[in-house]
Amino acid sequence: MLTVSQLARLGGLSRTTILYYESIGLLSPACRSDSNYRRYSPPQLERLRTICAYRDAGLRLSDIQQILDEQSNEAT
Repeated sequence: MLTVSQLARLGGLSRTTILYYESIGLLSPACRSDSNYRRYSPPQLERLRTICAYRDAGLRLSDIQQILDEQSNEAT
């Protein structure tokens, strides 16, 4: 499991960006530790990398959210 800082470092982003993505519902921690720290697992890292790829392609965060929501709905 990764902390928010570790996830940010692996994604090449700031900790603040990760927390912003969480606040708008684009990314969620897998769980919280006993001390209430955010913990991220490999699927969240992969989702972050997908978000970054879409951002690098010029998509807006709202468009990325819609794409990821549609993919999630198709998977269920």
